[in-house]
Amino acid sequence: RWTKEEHDAFLSGLKMYGKEWKKVAAKVKTRTVVQTRTHAQKYFQKLSKATE
Repeated sequence: RWTKEEHDAFLSGLKMYGKEWKKVAAKVKTRTVVQTRTHAQKYFQKLSKATE
């Protein structure tokens, strides 16, 4: 489960670096590149469901 702080860092990194997961993961600090990419996939799925 991602904490609010981790998710906020993820959103900030996403805004700064786009889909450069290595850089986004470095911004989050507590998650690996794979965990960050997986979180992004779920996050984008959730966003697309919300807009349907």
